[in-house]
Amino acid sequence: MNAPLPAPPHVMPSLNALRAFETAARHMSFKEAATELHVSASAVGHLISDLENFFGVKLFAREHRRIQLTPAGRDLLPGVQEAFNQLRGAVRTFQDYKTDRPLVLSVEPTFCGRCLIPRLEGFRVQNPDIAVRLDPRTELMDPRIDDVDVCIRYGKGDYPGLRVDVIEDHEDIIIVCSPNLLNDDRPLREPSDLKWHTLIDRTPNPHYTNRADWSRWFRTVGLDAPVYKDRLEVPWEEYGIASAIQGQGVTLASRLLATEDLAAGRLVQPFDNFFRVDMGYYLLSSTASVNDPRVEAFRDWMLDQVDYSTSMLKSGL
Repeated sequence: MNAPLPAPPHVMPSLNALRAFETAARHMSFKEAATELHVSASAVGHLISDLENFFGVKLFAREHRRIQLTPAGRDLLPGVQEAFNQLRGAVRTFQDYKTDRPLVLSVEPTFCGRCLIPRLEGFRVQNPDIAVRLDPRTELMDPRIDDVDVCIRYGKGDYPGLRVDVIEDHEDIIIVCSPNLLNDDRPLREPSDLKWHTLIDRTPNPHYTNRADWSRWFRTVGLDAPVYKDRLEVPWEEYGIASAIQGQGVTLASRLLATEDLAAGRLVQPFDNFFRVDMGYYLLSSTASVNDPRVEAFRDWMLDQVDYSTSMLKSGL
């Protein structure tokens, strides 16, 4: 029997077949796809066979009780997944807009504590009808498919399929401390004076490579190795900044994250030296959220805050 001919160009296959393919590829299992779609595993198999007949190519290699995408299946999957993610996002945006569900903000924890929460009341005053739920976390959530509306994430800005707004595309890493350390029994006058003070360091974290690099900062001031009296290790930059405010030592911090505390005088930058990291903060939302006035209101407000922070940084605060 001759193999079926592929469908003519521009003819669409069954939407159910495409959905079965995307779901099976996501789970790498016909059985798990059937559970999600509330059909039988054999029905998923038939739908995928129909799709393979439509294209005239095999999309899955069936080996014993396992399945694997063929090269053709791997080529097809990204576009199909993107289309279904956009469709899910559009449906979810419509449903959320029609209910009293709060605006859910998934925010990198230190940014949430140092930059967002101190200013959030301003958004709530401007938008009293929008309830807000904060969800601080480091894991990347997807506004198209997860239970979040907006994400603020630390990275390089590479988030395919999402609407990406730049908060800051790099970080200047500075040293900060309580103003009391400038005039205590061992005042900080030059970098070598750090030998009398505690360095607040951070536990290595793959999400924040190169941010807490004391060796790199000391090289910028001409010292081959860090000098310090002792070390205090904390897991998050939030804790490092809080410890520095309490006068427990000096810490490295993103200039952006320390802006409010520097402006308020809770922190000072004893030395002008800094190093730059080519990672920063990005605001992520789905393309479908242009139809959600809650998301658009927060996005506009947040980008206004970015302009304010940038002007503060340029003024030297």
